[in-house]
Amino acid sequence: MDEAAWPRVGMHQGRGDCAALLRQALMGLAPAAASAWGSVRTLWLADVDFADWPLDEPAVHEALAAWLRQGGRQLRMAGLHVDKVERRHPRLARWRRDWSHAISVVTPAEGDLPTEVRGLLAAPLWLHRQEAPDLRLRCSTDARQARGVDMAIADFLQRCEPAWPATTLGL
Repeated sequence: MDEAAWPRVGMHQGRGDCAALLRQALMGLAPAAASAWGSVRTLWLADVDFADWPLDEPAVHEALAAWLRQGGRQLRMAGLHVDKVERRHPRLARWRRDWSHAISVVTPAEGDLPTEVRGLLAAPLWLHRQEAPDLRLRCSTDARQARGVDMAIADFLQRCEPAWPATTLGL
């Protein structure tokens, strides 16, 4: 693996630094990036409302589309306020209509979004959103930790329901 392609492990703090880290991870999925985590088949994104995520950037959409075009890829999102995501990231909302077959969005049926699943998982890359008044992400590339997070996500998904349909049918 090309270690230079991995984000710097450790704590990242502040809106600018964390947005750059999320952007690096999302852009790194594109096959052209030839990154260490480009062979990822499932991408997990979880946040309360994705307010600080660079999800409305055309370059991010292009990278995600290139990743999804490889086939057998799945983008899974979880949030508490997914209605705010559509308003906050209108380009993402339009882009995802074309990829609705490969994108699933859920919200907890009851309760809260557990802190242990908040962040971006492109195993073994784990960007864990920390509980803090400012934006903080802890970056890890430990495969064992990523497996543990994946198990926590699988457990969490048992208590979720579909959210944010890609299209709205009307009469």
